[in-house]
Amino acid sequence: MSRRGDGVYIPDDSDFRSFQEQCESPDGWQSQFSQGGVTVWSQSPQDETCTVQKIKMRISCRDVAAETLYDMLHDIHYRPKWDSHMIDTFDIGRLTANADVGYYSWRCPSPLKNRDFVTLRSWLPLGQDYIIVNYSVKHPGRCPSGWSTKCPS
Repeated sequence: MSRRGDGVYIPDDSDFRSFQEQCESPDGWQSQFSQGGVTVWSQSPQDETCTVQKIKMRISCRDVAAETLYDMLHDIHYRPKWDSHMIDTFDIGRLTANADVGYYSWRCPSPLKNRDFVTLRSWLPLGQDYIIVNYSVKHPGRCPSGWSTKCPS
């Protein structure tokens, strides 16, 4: 997903299609882990100047409908019930009908410091598929707190 200057870039339909194609394509992906219904692949950067490491993961949730999982990931009030590492999460602001900026912090195992993120999240249900994309953004009201490490996503 490209970013334009220091502002935020809200994904459009072509970005969602591109993201979906990348997720579904096996080309250029190396399997890193596959066990218990979880598979993880990685993809090396296309050129040496790129510092982004791409990963994709597939989780088999046999007894959970995709729509239910999609709704659960959007519900910040329900998150503490399933995310035992969460410290805090809240919405900062809605940008469009399907894009928002939010804050999330989580406890990391020792010796790592806790992490927090401010992300622009955008979502789009496409038939049987439910797509959520996000990337880190800077927000003037959420600067490093000192007790955690700011992380890109």
